[in-house]
Amino acid sequence: MKKRLLLFSLAVFFMTLNSMFAQQVILDFETGGTTTTFQYFGSSLDGQLTGATANPNPSGINTSANVVKFVKPSNAQTWAGAFSNPNPTTPVDGVTYDQVCLNVYMDSLHSVSLKLENSTTGGANWLQTVTPSTAGAWETVCFDLTQTSIEGPFQIAAGHSFATVTVFFGFGTAGNGTDSLVFYMDDVVAQNKEVTCNTIFDFETPATGTTFQYFGSALDGSLTSVVANPNPTAGNGSDTVLMYIKPGDAQVWAGAFSNPNPTSPLNLTNGGEVCVKVHMSHIGSVTMKLENSTTGGANWALTVPNTVVDDWEELCFNADLLSVEAPFAAATGHVYTRITFFIDLGTAGNGIIDTTYIDDFCLKAPNAPANADVTFAVDMNNFTGGFTQPYVSGTFNNWSGDGNPLTDADGDGVWSTTVNIPTGTIEYKFTYDNWAGQEQFNGTEKAGCTVKDPSGQFVNRVALISENTALDTICFNSCYACGEGAMITINLGFGTVTPDSGDVYLAGGSEFGAPGGRFRMNDNDGDGVFSITFERNKGFSGYYSFANGNCPDFSCKEDITGQSCARPENFNDRWLNPVTQDTTIATCYAICSENTDCTTGIKDYDFTEGLFTVAPSRVDHSTQITFSENYPQDRQMKVFSASGQIVFNQIIRGNESTYNLNMSHLSSGMYFIHVQIGTKYEYRKVIRE
Repeated sequence: MKKRLLLFSLAVFFMTLNSMFAQQVILDFETGGTTTTFQYFGSSLDGQLTGATANPNPSGINTSANVVKFVKPSNAQTWAGAFSNPNPTTPVDGVTYDQVCLNVYMDSLHSVSLKLENSTTGGANWLQTVTPSTAGAWETVCFDLTQTSIEGPFQIAAGHSFATVTVFFGFGTAGNGTDSLVFYMDDVVAQNKEVTCNTIFDFETPATGTTFQYFGSALDGSLTSVVANPNPTAGNGSDTVLMYIKPGDAQVWAGAFSNPNPTSPLNLTNGGEVCVKVHMSHIGSVTMKLENSTTGGANWALTVPNTVVDDWEELCFNADLLSVEAPFAAATGHVYTRITFFIDLGTAGNGIIDTTYIDDFCLKAPNAPANADVTFAVDMNNFTGGFTQPYVSGTFNNWSGDGNPLTDADGDGVWSTTVNIPTGTIEYKFTYDNWAGQEQFNGTEKAGCTVKDPSGQFVNRVALISENTALDTICFNSCYACGEGAMITINLGFGTVTPDSGDVYLAGGSEFGAPGGRFRMNDNDGDGVFSITFERNKGFSGYYSFANGNCPDFSCKEDITGQSCARPENFNDRWLNPVTQDTTIATCYAICSENTDCTTGIKDYDFTEGLFTVAPSRVDHSTQITFSENYPQDRQMKVFSASGQIVFNQIIRGNESTYNLNMSHLSSGMYFIHVQIGTKYEYRKVIRE
């Protein structure tokens, strides 16, 4: 039954892809369902109909039997044309498709105008003109539905469906008074414009490469490698590619996430697809997961099967399809900053190493409009410095100090303005009084808020603009609304350890990543204590650690195994409890200290095997914990989720040899059972199915 379900799912998947990318044939004049007549207006032919006729020149791009013939009489008005009567059986679908194309044939060059009328979705009538480049042969001309109509109310046709097709030849030009002109038209189709696949990673240069960090196997925490292309063929002739290893002990959920993340976020605001080339040793599947949306989108995962073994194949992941995991939403409409991928998700390692090669991540997304109206708003209520006039300055106005002033019409301290700017990625800041002052950032801000400019000298706000939008109102010099952010300061002492010359990093977890990134700590006053301050939203929590050096492979990470602050469920990282206000943490490198003196607050804990057993380890409802008779003391038992959240915490008395742990109320996933007896501890993994 499972195999039949899988085959059915794959069939639906490919049918969906086919329907999404095929043309919509509106008229081809070959069958009753794709044929109609057109009624003339604006000339002596008023009210007459023209319909299918034999192709006068079945050659080149159009060898079909039947086409439609149009005559423009010598007495034609400048606005003479013909409209579909009856309307086509299939309306023009501007919701799914973004252009209408048709084949035209004319003896002398004249413009072709297409008007879409009688919208079935409330759209305004729409008119555009295209001039062919060929006379005496068939030529395809296309009309971009995302472009503004050339007549009022000057709206776009994209997003609407239309019942009536009207055609003009030489629109704006009257008949010449002597000769009638003849034109032919065929194959009216709606389709999507061909979209260029913009490179995310090609692993050929540092600027277009990254590493991926493994999880769920013996390779946990290590990084992928870039190697020579093992099979440079027509499918992929590039020099270097990414090598991905799935060890024999890999969990069913083993994978790897981008670390560092792409330089530019993946903009799927208008839909599109992410494509990647793979070279696999077997028939299986690739799952791509997009995470850390800057627009509030849920994490999105999609699985695509490969069809080629021992050769390169391009697989594409369409953002319009629903995620294979909860909340089962599409990625369209959102922007993402991190890519995670899995080979044969749901299948554990088979005891041997399997190697897959990956290359050329690229994004195919529909073209955004050339310009958009963007509203910028900043809350100045918490700003303690004096100012008279705030401005927004950025790449779109050449960093003008007074080009785009903001106003506070209602006096509530929130200043705003709307600016028409080119779409794409912009950098900007809020400034005041013609650069008398400006916002100051250091690069530790939340992902997607700031970026270091190409010169490496400045850190600015960043936004990806694809349509008319109002950016969130934020506090001056903050990535959050006033009152929603908290400053976190970490002071790190080294005691007898010699700190690396200038390269000490806050790292670890999903927030801070590999050493060598944005979170470099500094000892500005030379007192041996390294510090970093960054802002996060109130309620922020997560894993963290320290590295004494720039080591993306975590080889210089501190080792606090067995100490009280170590979290064994996440590589013995530390854990930051949810912050509710400005917070300062004082500790020591490689020591669970609560000060930077590195002499007090230290308590060693020993990892001790055999404190307890768990059966079963794959849990449907509950599992039984059995404690060793060698340690009859009271036990502290905690259960952690994979994200580090404590979901269970209880003291088990020493006279209890077993404990039945009910997990039926927990969601599916991996959990860690942690038992501590005095200074001894042990932990074990369980899977809630």
